[in-house]
Amino acid sequence: MSDPTLPGPGVTPLRVLIVDDQPLVRQGLASLLDLEDDVQVLAQAENGRQALDLADELRPDVVLMDVRMPVMDGIQATAEFRRRHGPPVVLLTTFEEVEDMTGGLNAGAAGYLFKSAEIDEILDALWRVHRGEKVIHARVAQALAQQLRLPARLEPSGALTGREVQVIRALAAGQPNKRIGQQMGISEGTVKVHVSNILAKLGAGNRTEAVRRAMELGLLSEETGG
Repeated sequence: MSDPTLPGPGVTPLRVLIVDDQPLVRQGLASLLDLEDDVQVLAQAENGRQALDLADELRPDVVLMDVRMPVMDGIQATAEFRRRHGPPVVLLTTFEEVEDMTGGLNAGAAGYLFKSAEIDEILDALWRVHRGEKVIHARVAQALAQQLRLPARLEPSGALTGREVQVIRALAAGQPNKRIGQQMGISEGTVKVHVSNILAKLGAGNRTEAVRRAMELGLLSEETGG
């Protein structure tokens, strides 16, 4: 390969699992990666749950996974891979929502790229996370940096995102994770990730304490956040 950061001939192939709910995207990525002598696409999965099952069986080196999928989305699956001490995950998405970015990275993603990336950029990311590096697209880093520069309502932890404010309000209303997910159009697992982030930002040990803290900070009023 022309890129000196990528392995040369004779290197043991990098074993990749591709996860995306759109067949054309999965097949397109697999076709491009299969053109590389040092990459082996082990299998394709259509959701996070299937990916976890395949990973247990096939033991891939890296997982290349979409963020938004039915059954189990990429954020929830990434968190589960981390819990199981599984392979590193590179999230690949079309969307540029900060909530997805923070959710994916907090869940343990080693890489975060956009589907508009060139195949060489994706290949470079796969090898780098396999070596233990973090690979974050420049637009993701810029978006997160801009969020950190926003005036914080919460001290010292920083502001909740709009989606986290929605979740804490739903918790205050006594709604379970499943119902919150249905209302917001996200998976129950992603709701759990948001709840974990909320607890950390509010310095709360449980949901009841988080709701109480949110009330003290005025986060439950309609004029705040969201």
